[in-house]
Amino acid sequence: MTPSKAVTAATVGTVAVALFANNLLAIPIEWAFVLGLPIGGLVLLGMLLAGASDANWEPEPAPTFAPAELHASTLAARFAEAAEDHDRFTSRVQPRLRRLAVARLRARAGTEDLTSLDDPRARRVLSPELYLLLTDRHARLPEPRRMAALLDELEGS
Repeated sequence: MTPSKAVTAATVGTVAVALFANNLLAIPIEWAFVLGLPIGGLVLLGMLLAGASDANWEPEPAPTFAPAELHASTLAARFAEAAEDHDRFTSRVQPRLRRLAVARLRARAGTEDLTSLDDPRARRVLSPELYLLLTDRHARLPEPRRMAALLDELEGS
């Protein structure tokens, strides 16, 4: 709602209340306007704050259900468990990170047909530390800051 429309509506509301009070209730016009001002103020406040009188014609955003996004949303809880238990890291987090990495690499030009991280192109694109984290059975979950840096690197891949 634009301020000019809200002020116009508030003015119309004030005048309508004043005319109603003057004509039907026989209140002098000066006092009728004094009684109409609070109503106009409420109309102004309501229209400026609510924004309900303007229709929103923007389309709804498309839902995103990409496999990479679904896996990424479950990683935070898995990291907490995996920091304590290496088996959880290798059985839960590492496979999800691998699938996320493959999905990110498929989005790049030249690696659209990549099916796994065993492909030599994946090793060339990823840094040695990230590649070992994703593929080595004996890899350990790095400290949170380093893990965040590795995930940023993966996101940029």
